[in-house]
Amino acid sequence: MKHEQDLKALSNAAILALFEQLCIEQYDAIEGNANARANRLIQRSWALETELKSRSGDQRRILMKLFGHPNMQVRLAAARANLAVDYVAARRELEAIVDEQWFPQSADAGMTLWNIDRGVYRPI
Repeated sequence: MKHEQDLKALSNAAILALFEQLCIEQYDAIEGNANARANRLIQRSWALETELKSRSGDQRRILMKLFGHPNMQVRLAAARANLAVDYVAARRELEAIVDEQWFPQSADAGMTLWNIDRGVYRPI
């Protein structure tokens, strides 16, 4: 994944699977207090989001298949990625994550909503 061409060669289904895998690894890194690793993994998942966004019709919507996933980090990342694509569904998923009270993802989802509601953050 070091080169942009590598991502362009992947199908949407392959990106979806890789996104899920990276988010699960992020969860494990966060739980293990391996912050540097978690940050690197988050940057890789952002690259996947960017690739999907660049595709015809903004293909980030495919990540909505991960809503309701048993791993909270997967759900959080998928919901955030879709705020600009389907705000209502993504917000609903973030609210569900907050209600689950699974930390730190619940706190992260809550802060995302707080920042949106106050105009600090605007999804693009």
